[in-house]
Amino acid sequence: MGRKTILDLLQQRENDKLDIAAQHLATLNAERDQASRQHQQLQHYHLDYQQLLHHESTGGIYRYRRDNYLAFLHTVDHALDAQTQTLVTLDQQQQQCLDEWQSSRKKVQALQVLLNRREQRTQRHQARAQQKANDEFAQRRFQGTDQ
Repeated sequence: MGRKTILDLLQQRENDKLDIAAQHLATLNAERDQASRQHQQLQHYHLDYQQLLHHESTGGIYRYRRDNYLAFLHTVDHALDAQTQTLVTLDQQQQQCLDEWQSSRKKVQALQVLLNRREQRTQRHQARAQQKANDEFAQRRFQGTDQ
């Protein structure tokens, strides 16, 4: 079939949307993985510095060192809160993108069903036309030998 129909064009458009959504989802997945690694690293820093503070506090610690540890822990807490919010936002964006991808996929599948049905109708029509031509040919041949 050389000519593109509306269904063909719609299917191409939805395939393009599907590809774009898949690429966007892959990008979001990579960003989410990176943000998760950063969150884990911050948690590790927090735990390490808490343990250091506790260890140094048991043997006696200067006030300025304790204040430095506490200030750093406070900064890490803020960073953890911000990173947690980033993860929540990325999770929401991932879900929205996944929903869009699934919607596009369903549309592509529905259009493919319509295109397959159209192709089947065309094939049936061609088969009937061929059968009719064969029948007419056989009838003429039979009529030609009957005389």
